[in-house]
Amino acid sequence: MPDFATTIDFAQILAVADALPIMIAFIGRDERYSFVNRALADWFERPRKDILGRRMSDMLGEEDYRARKPLFDAALAGERQFFAADFHHPTRGLLAVQADYVPQRDAEGNVIGMIILVQDITEQRAAERALKESEARFRRIANSAPAMMWVTHLDRTRDFVNDAYAEFAGMSREEARVLDWRERIHPDDQARLVAESVAGEASGKPFTLEARYRRHDGEWRWLRSVSQPRFGPDGELSGFIGAASDISEAKAAETELQRQVADRTAELVEAQDQLRQAQKMEALGQLTGGIAHDFNNLLTVVVGGLDLIAKQVTDERLNRYATNALAAAERGARLTAQLLAFSRVQRLEVKPTYVAPLIEEMRPLLRNVLGPGIEKVFDLDPHLTPVLADPTQLEVAVLNLAINARDAMPDGGTLTLSTRKLRIGDDAELEPGTYVELSIADTGSGMDADTLARAFEPFFTTKEVGKGTGLGLSMVYGMARQSGGAVKIDSTPGIGTTVRLFFRRADRDAEVPASGGRTGDELRRGRGQATVLVIDDDEEVRHFITASLEEYGHDVIEAADGVDGIERFGSSRPDLVIIDYVMPGLSGAEVAAHIIATNPDQAILFVSGYSETDEIRKAAPNANVLFKPFRAAALEEAVRAALEPA
Repeated sequence: MPDFATTIDFAQILAVADALPIMIAFIGRDERYSFVNRALADWFERPRKDILGRRMSDMLGEEDYRARKPLFDAALAGERQFFAADFHHPTRGLLAVQADYVPQRDAEGNVIGMIILVQDITEQRAAERALKESEARFRRIANSAPAMMWVTHLDRTRDFVNDAYAEFAGMSREEARVLDWRERIHPDDQARLVAESVAGEASGKPFTLEARYRRHDGEWRWLRSVSQPRFGPDGELSGFIGAASDISEAKAAETELQRQVADRTAELVEAQDQLRQAQKMEALGQLTGGIAHDFNNLLTVVVGGLDLIAKQVTDERLNRYATNALAAAERGARLTAQLLAFSRVQRLEVKPTYVAPLIEEMRPLLRNVLGPGIEKVFDLDPHLTPVLADPTQLEVAVLNLAINARDAMPDGGTLTLSTRKLRIGDDAELEPGTYVELSIADTGSGMDADTLARAFEPFFTTKEVGKGTGLGLSMVYGMARQSGGAVKIDSTPGIGTTVRLFFRRADRDAEVPASGGRTGDELRRGRGQATVLVIDDDEEVRHFITASLEEYGHDVIEAADGVDGIERFGSSRPDLVIIDYVMPGLSGAEVAAHIIATNPDQAILFVSGYSETDEIRKAAPNANVLFKPFRAAALEEAVRAALEPA
């Protein structure tokens, strides 16, 4: 069988060389081309026959030849040369090539020439340059972004981290690139975050994570990261590109919102409980009122009959029986009166009343009822604000509460009676407005939650049999509600109980002397206080004026417009009227004219945001003027100046 290599002729070798995508040539020691394939001929854009026998300097051009001459010499000296360089093509301009000069030897080992292998890498170089430019742009964009960014492989190693990433870690980019972030995760978030991260990567889809991480300064910060999958040229998953932003402020706002929602929910639950309690008490009141009404009818017959018997019977023993029975029937009548007070069927004599002076006058009675073992503390607000109440029923309520407090402190304690004026805004039981709160607090045994829930129910009592009827707090509840107010109880076992009664402010002063034969107005003036009617259509300004006056001890009545102001002026006797000059409807001048026509000596203080001094003088020659804006101290000075003539 003949040797296969010897059967291949030159034509076959040339065919193989022409089929290869690289340029091939053989150069002798004389630097002339003795073989070129089609790729090289096409690259030179010449027929193969025009290249064969020509010197390399003729084909390459003087500049390129001179640059490659040392490489030619080295290859012809027996040293293989591999390099990449630019080439000035005559028609295509500057190109990039990759060349391999392979020395060829004869049988004796002498170098007889070299094989040149050349590849055009212009497009490859352009693609590499484009890729590098793209990567550079990405790095510039990533490093200028405020968010942390990174690129990972499937094994979670990171190719790239941006400046924000390194800054958060407090490291160089290279150090941050190999940082184990599990060391920075908050302990409470670590297990969850690792599990979510593993699941997200396994899905091969975008995923989001939220957790707390320790910043380089030690502060825990909430980060939200979004990871997007990245794919290789064949569409295979090769890793993820991630970005994270600091959401600590948003989380804090979310937490605060949740707290507010929880607080509001608790308030609504409390309001619902109060509403259910009010509905329950209303139902009990209707039932109790009906029973008490019918029982009163029966007692009328019983009391009347016993009274006739007691007057006509001559037998001493029978007379004593009738008298005892009559006394018991009258006690029953008092019980029904308390029941009717609870049910609000029995009408109270509600009228303007001063709470603090009433408590002051009860001091001797309370001292006798409570005894020496209980310390009495009186903290009564000096503001003399008239409220709507039945003075007699209020005294009875205070007495009942004092007795309950005494019974809750068998070993002694402290009973504190205090009053204060306050403004009620959002309350399930009370309409918005000004109230006086009467608080009666003891340091006794207190009540548990179940007892507290039933405290106002008629006949409910925790006292021993014969020690109480269970109607005292029921009467207090009915009296407060019928007066347009409310009563609330706070109690803690072993600490004590506080009962707070709320009475709505009356529009006019009390008709009866408050104390010492002097009216409330006289008492207030003696203390340097005054009753002031404020008429201003701007709610915020009106509230500011009211709050400022109250801080200085004055009693304030508010009106939202001129018509309301005139009505309130007619139902009260204010020492001073403060009027906003510019108001819709009735102007300040018109309101002042009406007031002066009713009471020529009435002290008036105008407040105005404009300089209408002449117009004000025409409307009210003796009125004082205070221009907006002003502070509370300036308002008080103006009030004093306006009251001085009076």
